[in-house]
Amino acid sequence: MTLGEMAEKAQQSLIGWAVVGGAGGVVWLIRRVFTNQKQIEIMQREAALRDERREEDRQTMLGIDRELKELRRDLSRGN
Repeated sequence: MTLGEMAEKAQQSLIGWAVVGGAGGVVWLIRRVFTNQKQIEIMQREAALRDERREEDRQTMLGIDRELKELRRDLSRGN
């Protein structure tokens, strides 16, 4: 085996490793993007649910305030 043949084999090996490494990097990047997208969607759903619960709590508090005002009015009429 001559030095030229050895260099050619080494070059092919390096190119092969570069292709495999590049393909692995692309796969990793795609997985990372999809994973982040899923996490973003989950966080958006959680935020929407929190907003709904917050609105329900506000309505409940308004109802409690109304009832409290009625109780105060009834108590003030009774005295």
